[in-house]
Amino acid sequence: VRAGLLEGIRQHDERPERFQVEEAMRSCGIAAQTLMLAAQSMGYNTSPMDLGDVDAVAQIINLPADHVIAMYVAIGKGTDAPWPRGGQLAYEEVVKTDRF
Repeated sequence: VRAGLLEGIRQHDERPERFQVEEAMRSCGIAAQTLMLAAQSMGYNTSPMDLGDVDAVAQIINLPADHVIAMYVAIGKGTDAPWPRGGQLAYEEVVKTDRF
């Protein structure tokens, strides 16, 4: 089993850089969602954010050159009621079974 896992890791690491970046972004999304759910369970409000100038933020936080910013998550206590939600899509519009 160990040899199989090591071979799988080796093959994963040898894929083109694009695939490695995509996998890292997926992992960051999962981590951000987990962080947001944990914060919410402790009574905090959260929101994923898209701040425009990632290069400026990277410079401010002294981000190493071999790192990238995947996303921002705001966590805090709201001072106003949240804006109303825009509505929910119908199940049939979101879930596709077997084919498109």
